[in-house]
Amino acid sequence: MAPPALPDELVLSGDNIITVTINGQPLRLEVRPEAAEAPTLNADVAARLGLKPGMLAFRSMVGPEKVNGNSSIHRVDYGAGEKKQRIFWTDRQSSTIADGTISPASLPYRRVTFRLGEAGPGAREISLPLDNFGFLGRLGVGITLNLDGEKVRFQFSLARDETLVSAPTGNWLAQYRGGKFTGQPRQTLIFYGIERPTREMTLAQPIALGPRQLLTADVRYSDYGDASGIAASDEARADSDEIVVVGDKKRDVDLRIVAGRAFLKGCASLTYDMQKRTLGLRC
Repeated sequence: MAPPALPDELVLSGDNIITVTINGQPLRLEVRPEAAEAPTLNADVAARLGLKPGMLAFRSMVGPEKVNGNSSIHRVDYGAGEKKQRIFWTDRQSSTIADGTISPASLPYRRVTFRLGEAGPGAREISLPLDNFGFLGRLGVGITLNLDGEKVRFQFSLARDETLVSAPTGNWLAQYRGGKFTGQPRQTLIFYGIERPTREMTLAQPIALGPRQLLTADVRYSDYGDASGIAASDEARADSDEIVVVGDKKRDVDLRIVAGRAFLKGCASLTYDMQKRTLGLRC
């Protein structure tokens, strides 16, 4: 007897964890909007399954920390029969609450919806074009914003409250959106269990996403460049020994914003429609 067909839509809430089988072994994967498109398993899980490296390996950098990864093709079943799919794994833990992570773009559903809360009065739908980022979706999926003559990649994370940007993106926001440091340096968990120094920035000109406005972001001020061009407000400068290096943007950089739950406060749902290639927000 053929297995039942999967529904058109997968609806997630809470920890956003699904159960799948890989090579016949049941696993729990955390569905993360900002995750790499292919399933990425924790190091101990890959070892337990006896996964052997294929021809495609990779290395990611989280600040100065190196994360080494491998991949190969394996049998994956989401509940409607096995199919072959590329699986990634690293020498770090990609998830602290599951056996690994997976992007909504890697799932065999037409739509994946994250339930965030109840829709309030006056809630409206926002629909934006969905893009794939990076080779083989290694940078996940999101939307591309055309801002001040630049293409800015915009993604969501439901694993954190704050919005994160790199130093070059922070520098660009300072130059074109009047961003200034308004918080003190602190350590923030980024990914793979790695913490990096960040500092809150407030924008003089918010970034609009439909009726939503991004007002603040935490800048990874020492990663992938420096915090060139970012000034500090008087209050933020008073207790900080951070040296701000002022410089010009000389070359193209990967401008990417990963918005957290604080930006999505008041939103009822976040929907990735793989068939229509749209990202929908109900807020």
